[in-house]
Amino acid sequence: MTPSLQQKMSQQLTMTPQMQQAMKILQLSRLELEQYIQTQMAENPVLEEQDYGPEEPLSKIERTTEDVLLDQLKSLDGSEAQEVDWEMMARHKEALLASTPSRSTTHRENHPIDHVISATTTLAEHLLDQVMLMPISSKQKRIASEIIGNINEKGFLVTPLTEIAQMIEPGEYSQVTPEEMEEVLGWVQKCDPTGSGSRSLAECLTLQMKEWGKENKHLLKIVSSQTKELERKDYTRIAKNLRISLAEVDAAVAVLAELEPIPGRAFLIRPSPYISVDVSVVKIGENWRVISHDDGLPSLQISHHYKDMLSGTDNKPTANYLSDKMRSAQWLMKAIWQRQSSILKVAQVIVAKQKAFFEKGAYHLLPMTLKDVAEMIEVHESTISRVTAGKYIQTPRGIFELRYFFSSSIPSRDNAALASESVRKIIAKMIADEDPKHPLSDQKIVEILTIRGMTIARRTVAKYRDQLSIPSSSQRRRFA
Repeated sequence: MTPSLQQKMSQQLTMTPQMQQAMKILQLSRLELEQYIQTQMAENPVLEEQDYGPEEPLSKIERTTEDVLLDQLKSLDGSEAQEVDWEMMARHKEALLASTPSRSTTHRENHPIDHVISATTTLAEHLLDQVMLMPISSKQKRIASEIIGNINEKGFLVTPLTEIAQMIEPGEYSQVTPEEMEEVLGWVQKCDPTGSGSRSLAECLTLQMKEWGKENKHLLKIVSSQTKELERKDYTRIAKNLRISLAEVDAAVAVLAELEPIPGRAFLIRPSPYISVDVSVVKIGENWRVISHDDGLPSLQISHHYKDMLSGTDNKPTANYLSDKMRSAQWLMKAIWQRQSSILKVAQVIVAKQKAFFEKGAYHLLPMTLKDVAEMIEVHESTISRVTAGKYIQTPRGIFELRYFFSSSIPSRDNAALASESVRKIIAKMIADEDPKHPLSDQKIVEILTIRGMTIARRTVAKYRDQLSIPSSSQRRRFA
């Protein structure tokens, strides 16, 4: 055997940089796309935002509602201008305007003030504001600020008072005694929310029961010694362990349900991030129309200055540099256009397929998979997955992520099928309407759904119940 050279011809699929860029842009959310465009404009000098000057006609600055609708009609069914029912459109103009943001002369989106997330107040700031208004000395306020600084986000004091006292410098005030620390802690615990500054769950519940006049002599014993049984809602075992009646256990649990075991819970809630809608769906007459939201995205163009420079330069390195940047800019603009077009096509398929949802609500959501939509618009399933991730549609029933409309099917009577999301809604409604003394078991839910013509396994019901964060029937049971 000796070394030799051989030639072989083969075909293979490679991802060009342009294709990689297009795929990246496709899966970006709207806000991420805005940031990406701004970055590209900063890196590529030939890219610039189109600026509509005063010499441009108004139609290029602000398109009317009729223009928007006419474009949609042409793209959807090929209708011409003379075929549009302008009277019908005028009747529904208000609905269309509500779903279609207007353009400003700078071609940027003007976000309403209620879409802006304001700065939130922390639990520590809330407590300090109250302490500063209390009729106590400056020394006590200084101690209170140290105590509040050692209260965690849930509202509990996590550092012993003796250690907190050592944090106050000796020269600042006279020596702080344990009695003073306890007294100031008492002032802090009078603040809203009730229970703040507690050193244990039992102390938190005690403060709340005293404040709200809901004292129960058995509750603290249950919380301190019957935690596992309480989590399982095994009230019979609790009654046996504490040698009290089942009615007394139920009364204590009823009081516990009105208390707040995490006093700082309200300050743990963070505002939802701003969602920028990609498309809107509105009803015009008897038809549902999809409107693409392009406002807020810069309208890109290649700088005329650099075009003239390229045509007038004899410097080869400069010409090569400008040519490369212009090709990059063209690919970027094409990728953005393809993204917008793909989102619009997918949204149109969703609206056509899920018309019953828009007309009647979530209980009428039909099963639909990525494969179904991919076959309809003749693209790969992975493309639909990228299109629907992080993209939002505004509907008369609220704002939904495009992925919301995709779900598996559950067989039902007459060879029909229901979306798994619809079945989850039905199960949640059944549990909400059940008798708390005799909650529905998973098997009972299966039997009821079977009577209604739905074929579903018990383990599927259990899975959907877990997804809805609904406990089991034994944990939902309440006693008289």
